[in-house]
Amino acid sequence: MALDASNLSVQAIWDTIAQKRKHATDERLAAEAAAKAEREALREAFNERQVQPEALERLAAVVRRAVENGEKRVQVLQFPSEWLPDSGRGITSHDPHWYERLDGFPKRAYDYYLKELQPRGFQLQVEIVDWPGGMPGDCGWFLSWKHPEED
Repeated sequence: MALDASNLSVQAIWDTIAQKRKHATDERLAAEAAAKAEREALREAFNERQVQPEALERLAAVVRRAVENGEKRVQVLQFPSEWLPDSGRGITSHDPHWYERLDGFPKRAYDYYLKELQPRGFQLQVEIVDWPGGMPGDCGWFLSWKHPEED
């Protein structure tokens, strides 16, 4: 409702304010619903993902660059911890069996690590890499390598 001389009153002002608030709330709720749907679509696409046949070549390139830079580990995967079945609680509590609850792509990635990378001497370190608002944020997966004589 537009305020003009024909409807000017305190009630018309309050009605206009209420309409504007409702419109803003409706827009915010629609934007939140769209963002939630987009996050769910991303999560579903992530979970459906497969380890690609060229994964070892890609990992070799990433590790090579890290070694050239003097690093002893490299991050190979990052995703929201809320995408894990336990929202990352097994990781934050240092549960030695955290990997048993994996499903979807993280399970396939872990299985790939066990089959292809662990036998080559790599260690997998999984940790929460950020804590927005004090809550677990993204989960990072790191491949590391150390000399057998190192602790």
